[in-house]
Amino acid sequence: MDIEDKTRVVPSLAAKRKGDKPTQVEAHAANMPPRVPLSTAMSGVDSTVFVGVPASRQASASKQHSAASITSLDKTVFASPGGAAVEVAPPSSKTLIKDRFELVSLLGVGGMGAVYRALDRRKVEASDSDPYLAVKLLNDDFKQHPDAFISLQRESRKSQSLAHPNIVTVYDFDRDGDMVFMTMEFLEGAPLDKIIRRNAGQGLDPETAHKILRDVTAALMHAHSQRIVHSDFKPGNIFVTKSKGSKVFDFGIARAVSGGMTDAVGEKTLFDAGTLGALTPAYASLEMLKGEEPCQSDDVYALGCVAYELFTGRHPFNKTPADKAQQQKMRPRKIRQLSRRQWKALERALEFSRERRTVDAAAFQREFFGGQRTLLLGAAVLVVSLSALAAAFIVQYREQAAVDAVYKAELEQKLQSELLQSRIADKKQSIARLLSMASLSVDWERDLRLELTEYQGLAPADTDFTSQVSVDVAKLFLASAREYIAAAELSNGERALARSEAWQQGGDDYEAIKQQLLTEKADLEKRIAQEEHAEKVRLAALEQAERRAEKLAQEKEHAKKIDLVVSKIERQLRCGFSMDIGVGLSASLAELKALDNKKSLQIRPIVAKEIETCLKTLVLENPSRAQPLVDAAKSLLPAQATIAKFKVDYCGHLEAGSGGKGARYSCSDRLLNGLDGPALVRVNGEARAQIAIGRFEVSGKEFSLFCQASKSCGSWVSSGENLPAVGMSVELVQQYLAWLSQQSGYQYRLPTYREWFGAASANGEREQPDRNCYLKYGGIEKGGDFIATELGKANQFGLVNHVGNASEIVIGDGGELLEVGGHHSDTMSACLATTKRLYSETSRQLVGFRVVRDAALK
Repeated sequence: MDIEDKTRVVPSLAAKRKGDKPTQVEAHAANMPPRVPLSTAMSGVDSTVFVGVPASRQASASKQHSAASITSLDKTVFASPGGAAVEVAPPSSKTLIKDRFELVSLLGVGGMGAVYRALDRRKVEASDSDPYLAVKLLNDDFKQHPDAFISLQRESRKSQSLAHPNIVTVYDFDRDGDMVFMTMEFLEGAPLDKIIRRNAGQGLDPETAHKILRDVTAALMHAHSQRIVHSDFKPGNIFVTKSKGSKVFDFGIARAVSGGMTDAVGEKTLFDAGTLGALTPAYASLEMLKGEEPCQSDDVYALGCVAYELFTGRHPFNKTPADKAQQQKMRPRKIRQLSRRQWKALERALEFSRERRTVDAAAFQREFFGGQRTLLLGAAVLVVSLSALAAAFIVQYREQAAVDAVYKAELEQKLQSELLQSRIADKKQSIARLLSMASLSVDWERDLRLELTEYQGLAPADTDFTSQVSVDVAKLFLASAREYIAAAELSNGERALARSEAWQQGGDDYEAIKQQLLTEKADLEKRIAQEEHAEKVRLAALEQAERRAEKLAQEKEHAKKIDLVVSKIERQLRCGFSMDIGVGLSASLAELKALDNKKSLQIRPIVAKEIETCLKTLVLENPSRAQPLVDAAKSLLPAQATIAKFKVDYCGHLEAGSGGKGARYSCSDRLLNGLDGPALVRVNGEARAQIAIGRFEVSGKEFSLFCQASKSCGSWVSSGENLPAVGMSVELVQQYLAWLSQQSGYQYRLPTYREWFGAASANGEREQPDRNCYLKYGGIEKGGDFIATELGKANQFGLVNHVGNASEIVIGDGGELLEVGGHHSDTMSACLATTKRLYSETSRQLVGFRVVRDAALK
């Protein structure tokens, strides 16, 4: 087992050899509770973003936030320093922490962990009327942060130091095995962001808005008086309770400003949300967005945004961050229900520049809510009469103030000294806890070094303590190395020995264990070499015998494999649309070639003939489904002539005269450019010959494809993609037909008059009454302009707009060109299947054409 395995338990201080005298640190550690290794984490919920944090971790925080939304104002919810959450169903089995706190239901998940509603069994035993509280457990993601344990403890301590009626109360911080948790008050109500959303665009009633604003301002005033900046103040971090007023939470990312008590003693929180760039852009001040040091004025900017939302139901800058709002020169719209003094106070709180903004929450409270007017007009006389006495009092007051200042400085110095000693004692306890755990994992060693570094920063002169800790850790690693060597785990023993030397170099025990390790390694290497040689001799004899047997078996197996592949090819040649030519048959032929190239060459013509016979049957059944098989066969057998010249007739499966049954009874040839040719239907031509004729007139879009490819259309311009192609010369039409023939492989041409009339009249069917010809009767007028080629009702053979719309060019019995079917400007009586005129260049703007494709290949 590797020494870095975090689950391995190595000898602890309790397992030291009998007779060893414990050190001062060991003696202290023996009474400390166990501690699990720390791991990385990240805090932040709602719209808090993390500047400079990888996107994957931002996504994790966002996911935690989505699970923490609140759905009902009437539900029992808890707003913890990790974020707001909704009560959900209780877990299937109860979890008991410290034999006291029974987890009842999950309230929500925040950046640092999960928050549960818990039953305090001690309160139940004492018949307490309110036995419930909230328990915040450190989550697995947050445990990955190396300073998570310390961070949660400091969050607890910070929240306790900010005890105030308008700040969520934190009771205690503790651990139970691997569970690190914090207990706090359980609240009923709703988060302010949900209340504001319910009153979006109108705001809360003035009395409620003023009450909430007073409460949260008081909370910030208290924090600012302790030199603490919240740093992420927003509606989502404010909880409006049913009976305890409004409370501010999530001081987990709050930061101490310069001059605070923690700075005075040199304490620096390892897990500092400010260093991660945690902030909510819509409520962050301009200076926070720039990454400057925190200031109480930053909270005032956020307080101004919240106040504006309380009275109006909307953000003063529509959630635009301060830097962008300043660039856009945005100004908040005045709130009419506020007095002139209140509006000026709110305007000053919303200033982008810190120099122009209200300095802290106390100043905002004075400016917005005003001070008590204690002087009355009649008191002016009293002031004048007592002015002499007041002057004497002022002198005495100043003298007393000087004395008080000296006393205050001495008191602060004493408090800071006491706090430093307390921090040193706490740090010694943390180090002792780590030594008592003695898991010797990478996380454990990293945590111990961090704790020692902090201790040296607090007590740089106490080198004896840190030296003793290094000696003790080195001994622990030496003991571990000795056990590993005894268990023949030499790699782990070598690692443990190296870690011991990293804490304390040399020593008699170290040299003895090192020599033991070297001896064991040498003996092991010798045994391994002897065993490897014996194994090689045995394997060589075995391999020689196996080769002789294998050669005979291979010859039989080879013949068997050829028979199996041939049988597989026969099965794969069973005719059907499910034939796997491109992959299965290709693989089988390749397999046969690899086995016996001569036999592979002999079988390929037979395979080609079988495929050709099958394809002819499948094309008649469904050419579209057969085409992929044809392509696969040509790719597989390009040298086989029967396959290379095989052509799919997309119209061959249709019966003559079936086009009127619907679009599925039409067909289109596949062109070389990958597109489809004009839509065709099958009809009987002259002398009962099978031909395919265009279902529609050739459209401007279809003719334009030819123009783009050939670059030979000159100045011809289409009247519209979906309208008939008209206005081109007969020579250009013939070039189009030749291009279609080259692209499809079939012969395309103009229809003869007999072919066209037979298809258009459809066995004597009358013309469609709504054909696109000119008609003006009463209030009805139609015709006079082209319509889309596909717009219209098909006749029994499937032809559309064969009468009307555009006249069509056909070839007469004597080879002359005719215009047939009439056009949109012809009257209904002159717009018939029997209508025909000699073709004239002067009328070609009204003349289009449809194609005929012969059945035979070109």
